[in-house]
Amino acid sequence: MIDIKTLMLSNMLVSVFLCIAFLIYSQDQTTYRGFRLWALSPLIMTLGFMAIFLRGTIPLGLSIFAVNGFFSLVAVIRLDAIKRFLVEKSLNRLFYTLPILVALAAMFFYFADDRIEIRTFILSNVLFLLSVLISWNLVRYSPPENKLLYYSAGIFIAARGLTLLTWAILWQINDQEHILDAGIWSSIHFEFGLISEVGQNLIFLMMNSKRAEKDFIESRSKLNSTVFDLRAALSEVKKLQGILPICSYCKKIRDDHGAWQGIEEYVRKRSDVEFSHGICPGCAEKYFPDMDLYSD
Repeated sequence: MIDIKTLMLSNMLVSVFLCIAFLIYSQDQTTYRGFRLWALSPLIMTLGFMAIFLRGTIPLGLSIFAVNGFFSLVAVIRLDAIKRFLVEKSLNRLFYTLPILVALAAMFFYFADDRIEIRTFILSNVLFLLSVLISWNLVRYSPPENKLLYYSAGIFIAARGLTLLTWAILWQINDQEHILDAGIWSSIHFEFGLISEVGQNLIFLMMNSKRAEKDFIESRSKLNSTVFDLRAALSEVKKLQGILPICSYCKKIRDDHGAWQGIEEYVRKRSDVEFSHGICPGCAEKYFPDMDLYSD
């Protein structure tokens, strides 16, 4: 069985690594609304683990407040990020009061009535409910072309929430007195937590990549369509630049199929040109000699 402190340290180091990975990814790849918010969550997760490791260096009450506040804030941020990413809508701001309420409840059950099992139960239930909401959004708004990916993410995150709830229930049964107490269920909880943290963040990166790939394909399709239209227009323009067989008498033009058309009809069919009619000075003098149409 792996030591609990080692597992928690591994979780903290993985969170730091994920922060760096998200930062590097965002420099060269297309990202969408909610990406930066999700990328913030591993950093806050790291602060939560640090608050546990610093117990003894900082007051226990401050550590309890930070752990409960930071871990519940991570879940709220990820729910907000998923809503922004999937439906371009921000989470209701009232949800951000939830981490404060959880932290205050933890303080009450430390200073007024020191009950670690109640603190653990409250935090685990909140994280479970937020995990269910994240999973529900992933399933509800999953794009048709990537349903398997989004459904898998939803199941994975819901499973993580369920392990948190199970851990809190087993805590009541086993009467643990410290978060670092060794035990088979604690080890499983933190081991799955490590796997879950890596998995959730990798899946989110995959969702962003798949969306960028889809947008790229659509953009390329639109570009190809535009190029086709431009080539067709250019082809029409080139037809009017060639040598035109024109009748020496009636001035009709012979097309590619051997049909003879008037100049106006021929040009109109092959361009966006429209004709308006007037009379030139030479014709005015020839056909209307009594009218000084160009006397000015």
